[in-house]
Amino acid sequence: MKINRDKLIKIIDFWHRSIEEPELFSREAIENIDYSSKEIVDIIGPRRCGKSSLLKLIISRFGMSDNFLYVNFEDPFFIENNEANIIEELISVYKEHFNGSLKYLFFDEIQEIENWEKAVRKLRDGGDYKIFITGSSSTLLSKELSSLITGRHITTRMMPLSFQEFLFFEKIEVNSQKDIILKEAIIRKKFSEYMETGGFPEIVVSKNKELLKNYFYDFLQKDVVVRHKVRDQEALEKMAVFLMSNSGKIISIASMKKAFDLSFRAANNYLEYLKEAFMIFELGQFSFSLKKQSKALSKIYSVDSGLARAVSFNFSEDKGRILENLVFLHLLRKHEEIYYYKTKNNLEIDFLIRKKGKNEGLIQACWSLQDEETKKRELKSLTEAMDELNLKKATIVAYDEYDDFKIGNKIIKLVPAWKWMVEK
Repeated sequence: MKINRDKLIKIIDFWHRSIEEPELFSREAIENIDYSSKEIVDIIGPRRCGKSSLLKLIISRFGMSDNFLYVNFEDPFFIENNEANIIEELISVYKEHFNGSLKYLFFDEIQEIENWEKAVRKLRDGGDYKIFITGSSSTLLSKELSSLITGRHITTRMMPLSFQEFLFFEKIEVNSQKDIILKEAIIRKKFSEYMETGGFPEIVVSKNKELLKNYFYDFLQKDVVVRHKVRDQEALEKMAVFLMSNSGKIISIASMKKAFDLSFRAANNYLEYLKEAFMIFELGQFSFSLKKQSKALSKIYSVDSGLARAVSFNFSEDKGRILENLVFLHLLRKHEEIYYYKTKNNLEIDFLIRKKGKNEGLIQACWSLQDEETKKRELKSLTEAMDELNLKKATIVAYDEYDDFKIGNKIIKLVPAWKWMVEK
């Protein structure tokens, strides 16, 4: 198909002018971007989490004026013009009509171009450009990418806003212990809003929580149904709602198979598709026995509390489960190795953090310890786990309670979630 180069000039000009947005909020992920290496930077994450804005922030940080090409491939033009050669055509047109000294390539939602991996690898191997790409996780976490550009890319995972970022979007800066103390009342108030709204940037800015249902169906259609050609869309939707409604619970494929009248293979595939699209996450159980660990069932968490609330009445009513989901997401942003743990007496600890093969910390999420039976149960679970894992300290993250418990030579700190999520 012959490509209209005059049209490409207009496409390039349109997307370059889109960079000039009046205000862009900074994101924590920008600090993890490797600007100096020659490797491709790929930014992965769910739709609507701010990947496009991150590319624009990078362009702004570089102070670029006219030596970069930025294109969003979800532009309607690329519905028909979606073959890999369009990438080289764009570069050719840019160098001819805009600036011959092109150095940086920013390709947004690149999964819309067929066989893009080979084209991007060729550009990277040529060594003439620093390349940044974004796309939904359903493509950028795929085996195609890994096999084609292994060792040639550095992945940055993008998520909905952390609570710290949420505060920044609300024009509340918390950069020190003094800020936490002086702004305690507003931080606590905003944490309640964060539990309801979640962290998708557009929702936080617009305050329009009704959009979250649109997000849910958008994720399902574009990143699951279309990509994987799912036929039983009704079962997929019900399974997605169920999983997001049951954050923090242990889920088995057998139970999914039975609940939604699916084959074992279909139930397993749907679970993988939803994980691949970043709608849900699995948390594995830790065991010193790798065999036992590999056979243990996983817990499921939602990518965003607001999204889960939007599609599930049951989840929206369970504040303890919402809190646990937020604690999980906070830990996911900060640590590479997270598990849940069960003691020899089958007492469950929500989160075990490990680093370089060593146990770093235990964290329990609990709405409140005001009830004596609840306090007794949580402290017993933690002390047993601390004995088994040889740890002296542990943390209970509650909604809004403080305390310290000294049990023998062990210390268990009870901290409010709103404070725990903003402390350095």
